[in-house]
Amino acid sequence: MSSTLERILADTEVPDLLEILSERLSPTDLQSLMLAVYARRSAARSPADVLADYERSRFFGAAPFARADYAAWEHVADAVMADRFEVLALSPVAPLASCAAVATVGQGWSVPTVRTGEVVSDSTNILALEAALRRRRRPSDRALVHLATTQRVVRPQAYADPGMLAHFALMALVSTGRDHGSHSIEAEAVGLHLDTHLAAFSRLFGAGVRLSVGYTIVSNSHDDARRNAVMAAATRHGVAVAEEPGREAAHGYYAGFCFHIWGEIGGERYQLSDGGAVDWVGRLLSNAKERTLISGCGVEGALAMRARMQGETAA
Repeated sequence: MSSTLERILADTEVPDLLEILSERLSPTDLQSLMLAVYARRSAARSPADVLADYERSRFFGAAPFARADYAAWEHVADAVMADRFEVLALSPVAPLASCAAVATVGQGWSVPTVRTGEVVSDSTNILALEAALRRRRRPSDRALVHLATTQRVVRPQAYADPGMLAHFALMALVSTGRDHGSHSIEAEAVGLHLDTHLAAFSRLFGAGVRLSVGYTIVSNSHDDARRNAVMAAATRHGVAVAEEPGREAAHGYYAGFCFHIWGEIGGERYQLSDGGAVDWVGRLLSNAKERTLISGCGVEGALAMRARMQGETAA
């Protein structure tokens, strides 16, 4: 228990308050209580209070790029996703623990709501929920489910740069299907995901940014289908590829395989995309035969590189 929580319980003089709220109250009763609490707090706030919060909090405020920049990205992303994925428009809120119960991250990565939900912090988790429903409806179908979206998400954890906003746009891709052996599902999916990301970046940057792929794989075989798929995608797009050994994410968040896409400009390299194999749909369906690959791109990162490229071209 944190010192802050200990102080709160001591100040309220109700030592079992946390147990009452988290375990004794039903979700609907807790929701009713919290709605009443926030209704009272809201009634006590002035317009000046609201403006002050809007000004100082990194959770609020306008995105860092103009609407036209995001529209340019959406045009590129939609063009490359349309033929490969079912592109969805997702709700900005999701069930409570959509990240904590599905992925290996804590609840502190998401902003909970008083209505037993949370603000979406990672669209890949929500696409995994959608994919699980589709796989449950047709479990014997050998075709993979491919879902995608571009969505603004909110992450409350502190960043190294205190000026960074807590909200940003994310392009997310999820592919899942029943295991056929020899990592064939992951190999098919990683080729599709790399093709999609690399095609999007090629359209957005043209020849102004040097792209490359890095991957980490937990395998003793040099003929691993996932490695072969990475190499083939890199060849198709004419980009460099290199193994990234020892990446801890491959042994934690990801299930034995993950990749990066990098962009280099002016001698500096920046991460553009991240992805890998996870067990999320298998856990959601209690079926270890389900294989899932996810990937994502922070749109602001891509737009920042595009702006730098255009600045260097103008100079």
